[in-house]
Amino acid sequence: MKKVIHTITLSALVSTGSLFAGGDIAPAVAPVALVEEVDPNPLYIGLGGLWVDVTRDCACLDLLGQPRTGSRLEDYTWGGIVRLGYDYNQYFGIEARALKARNNSDTFDVTHYGIFLKPMMPIGEQFNVYGLIGYGKTKVETTCGTLRETYSENGMSYGIGLEYDLSSKEDDYEAHKENASDVLTFDREFDGHGDQEKGWGLFIDYQNLLHDSGPIKYRANVVSFGITYDF
Repeated sequence: MKKVIHTITLSALVSTGSLFAGGDIAPAVAPVALVEEVDPNPLYIGLGGLWVDVTRDCACLDLLGQPRTGSRLEDYTWGGIVRLGYDYNQYFGIEARALKARNNSDTFDVTHYGIFLKPMMPIGEQFNVYGLIGYGKTKVETTCGTLRETYSENGMSYGIGLEYDLSSKEDDYEAHKENASDVLTFDREFDGHGDQEKGWGLFIDYQNLLHDSGPIKYRANVVSFGITYDF
């Protein structure tokens, strides 16, 4: 939302013409200064790819037909991720994310979605380190021979990541202008630091989905990467 504030300064200039004769009074009007008050949109979206690694205890039997201990099934796969977030300021935001990964061999299929608090620490004008801590739902579907198993868990998830702003502080400021001569003020502090761009950025992050969950101790870890767009 933008509001336009017009500031008009009027001044009167009195001229006596000379010491010997009276003069006319000629008012002079200063030019109108146009100031735009800008409320930056804190909403952003992100799209990307991901790599997920999943392990679980393997319910295998030894030659005597007894359960084999210490054996784990492990595989990895690729998938995609969608992010939708809201930055309250340059230090704190909230983000919803959903991801899906499917293995070509159908060993593991992973689905996850959740909502996260996002503490942030800007590093210069273009880098932003952030954390993720929140609540999500993770579902892992496993194929082992002819057996198809599904494990789901609702619970805490956490992660850490890095964002890179493809614009500069000057670009961010200019992007809010409607006219080249506009002078801008901002409803909230605008420092152009971290990933507070109006436009495109890049991200990479790590997220833990499961850690020794369920009776066969599922573990799932994700590395995701992609692009963001700040409105």
